[in-house]
Amino acid sequence: MFYRLNVLGLKRDLPILKSPSGIYIAGFNPVGDMELICKAGEELARKIVDNDIEFDVILTTELKGLPIAQEVARKLKCDYVCLRKEKKCYMLNPKHTSGESITSGKSDYFVSELDLEKLKNKKVIFVDDVFSTGSTFKNMISFAQRENFKIVAGLSILREGESEELKFVYQNVPVFVSGHLPLPQVEKE
Repeated sequence: MFYRLNVLGLKRDLPILKSPSGIYIAGFNPVGDMELICKAGEELARKIVDNDIEFDVILTTELKGLPIAQEVARKLKCDYVCLRKEKKCYMLNPKHTSGESITSGKSDYFVSELDLEKLKNKKVIFVDDVFSTGSTFKNMISFAQRENFKIVAGLSILREGESEELKFVYQNVPVFVSGHLPLPQVEKE
């Protein structure tokens, strides 16, 4: 079973899969889809400019948010920081935070002290591939408060769920998306 996604003039057939949380989702994976990443990056960067969002740096989490964050950063000519799911030997004094997403379940994230310095006292845009329940975004806002930086906007390729709004506010932060991805209606097993 597949869901036909139409976003930014592109069509993608997404498999319907059961997530770790038990709900069924359309399996969206933008990693490696350069046509989609380039179009979404351009459009999301334009939304930041058109809405006069003042920011210093972009933040994302590994892995599916990384290519879109990189493309948005390239378009906006700024740096980005990626929270990794594993501690790496090249990380100087890594800081840790936990999160949860609809596709990964509970996740640990690590960031080098050097990358964290790029965020300190800065205005930050959080970028992800899909905004679903808001749990990842909420965890990043909490992380920002603990580490003394501020998330001033969110960007995501898709918004999953019932609402089709492409601009909305989540925990007093504006969030911009390129398209809508409804939760599929699947018969119970």
